[in-house]
Amino acid sequence: MKPSNPLLLLCALSALSSTATADVAGEAAVDMSKWKCESCKFEQGISGTADAVAGSVSDKSAEFGQYNGLYRKGAFLIGDGAVRSRNEDGTYWNLDASNLGLKTQSMEAEGGKQGSYKLRFKYDESLHRIWDRALTPYAGSGGASLTLPAGFASATTAAMPLAGAMQSVDLAVQRKQLGVGASWNRTKEWEYAVNFRHDTREGNILRTGGAFFVNSTQLVEPVDYITDQMDASASYASKKFQLKLAYYGSKFRNSNHALIWQDAYAPIAGETRGQLALPPDNQFHQVSASAGYQFSDRTRLSGDVAVGRGTQSDNFLPFTQNATLAAAAIPGSSPDARVATLDAGLKLSSAVNERLRLSAAYTHNDRDNRTPQAAYSYVVTDMFSGVAARTNLPYSFKQDKVKLSADYKVSASLRGTVGADFDSNKRTLQEVDTTRESTAWGKLGTRVLNLVDLSLKLAHAERRNSGSFLAQPGITPPENPLLRRFNMANRNRETAGLRADFAVGERANIGLGFESSEDKYSESTIGLSRAKDVNLNADLSLTVSERTRLHLFANRQEIKSKQAGSQAFSLPDWNADNKDTIDTFGLGVKHAAIPDKLDLGADYATTRSRSEINVNTGASNPAFPHVTASLDSLKLYAAYKLKENLSLQAGYWIERYSSRDWMLEGVAPSTIPNVLTLGLQAPQYNVNVLRLSLRYKF
Repeated sequence: MKPSNPLLLLCALSALSSTATADVAGEAAVDMSKWKCESCKFEQGISGTADAVAGSVSDKSAEFGQYNGLYRKGAFLIGDGAVRSRNEDGTYWNLDASNLGLKTQSMEAEGGKQGSYKLRFKYDESLHRIWDRALTPYAGSGGASLTLPAGFASATTAAMPLAGAMQSVDLAVQRKQLGVGASWNRTKEWEYAVNFRHDTREGNILRTGGAFFVNSTQLVEPVDYITDQMDASASYASKKFQLKLAYYGSKFRNSNHALIWQDAYAPIAGETRGQLALPPDNQFHQVSASAGYQFSDRTRLSGDVAVGRGTQSDNFLPFTQNATLAAAAIPGSSPDARVATLDAGLKLSSAVNERLRLSAAYTHNDRDNRTPQAAYSYVVTDMFSGVAARTNLPYSFKQDKVKLSADYKVSASLRGTVGADFDSNKRTLQEVDTTRESTAWGKLGTRVLNLVDLSLKLAHAERRNSGSFLAQPGITPPENPLLRRFNMANRNRETAGLRADFAVGERANIGLGFESSEDKYSESTIGLSRAKDVNLNADLSLTVSERTRLHLFANRQEIKSKQAGSQAFSLPDWNADNKDTIDTFGLGVKHAAIPDKLDLGADYATTRSRSEINVNTGASNPAFPHVTASLDSLKLYAAYKLKENLSLQAGYWIERYSSRDWMLEGVAPSTIPNVLTLGLQAPQYNVNVLRLSLRYKF
């Protein structure tokens, strides 16, 4: 048997050594004054690490630098560090910094006195690069007003003077978050905490498009958001009883309430400008309470409840910018949107004896949309007014979940768990009033000859709704009465999973896994009728020698679905099969070339994905091309210890990405006569990154 605690092993060896010494006549006693317990070390004073990093990126790519900040071509400098301070009186402080110098940098500080108070500070930046070189003829990208050069508007995109008007704009969003907080203990049982976060987001994203009748334009939407959040809590903890009272508040503000753009096409009904609403200002407040009681060492009861309220009262935008249209009056100045939430839960768990453990949990989620309803006589694509009024549908729901489980230890090497889950959803202003789903599941785990761990999981779920679908009268154009939305349709789901872990001697561990989930919507005439997800995986960790370790993994996932539709607003007259396949493989090796001096390593990962869409309409139409993507990434690294407290690290990262997407390939801004696009193409890149760093430890 292998000891699980290094300190226990050290004590055992110490006892054996002392006994053996006493039994040897004439031997001098062992001098243990210089023995040191690494696990018993308590740091005092100041310690930490500081890293200076220099590197270079071979090419510019938004896709490669999507979140890591390495999106620019050329050299970069980064600073990393961590500092710790510990004092005998219990006071301490920590400082951590990462990626200083990049658009993904962060800094976090924490200090205080153990058992008394704690202060926190955090600053974090993240950059989401969406696309390089979007092309647009509009000036003012990044703002709320998009304008065109004089004389630009034309009947089709081919007739537009694009050559001299196109401008390049990057689609990216920079997020900055500043947070401060404090917690303190007035007594041994009570702790209080308060935290503030100020979040800003700035940049550009892709707007699907603005339309005038049959003509549309892809637009660049500005992002200029501010979110302020606060949470405060008071917590009580004794040996048997725990209680927490908390408040959370969030306020979102958008500096731009609307995006106005000039029509790039020749006016059809006098329209020259369009307007689209942007995310409105809103706020949310919530108070909550949670408690737990330990009846005994084996039985515990816990529960929580939270009451929230969200509001949105931004003023309505006018129905149209077209002065030639006589639009009806807007009913009210704002939607006066209000949503009330109630979330509650209760959980009981008990170890009945050494073999049997029982647990039960109940959760309730209530979203009550109290936004007033009104009839809106809207304008269609800034061209037609006087159409039939539509009434807004403020959806609400109530969800109740019950989970029951029993875990039984049959023997030292065999354990089984069974359970049942029940889920009830009640909705308003939707096609189905109520759906109820029940799931029965079981898990079995066993160990064979201390070499193989096997686990099996099976589950069967059935969802049934309250009756026939009722199409909502306020939806225009009307829905086919045979349509069944997949999240509310009757469904049977079968799930299975098998996992085997092998210990091959002292040096190798092998894992094999299989997971499958299949959904059947046998009563859905139009809509999703079947879906299946199969996952196969394998992993290996191998200690080749005392100096070399190897690991690898492989995974294959296959997702299939089948659906039916109707072009004639009647029975099904077309069907579609979708199949997505994702293959992933990874390999890593670490080698101590010079023990305690030079470490070498490499990590390689490759992914291939393929999406197939086959639509059968009864006509001899060409099939959709496949959508594919491939990623290959190789990282080489080395760490050399110059001194006990100084080391040099080097890394080389090669990554190649290629994709094919028929929806983007070859679609230039003027390819489609009545759609002015941004000219976005399927991402491709081949980037090399060289990185050198010096680490000082103190």
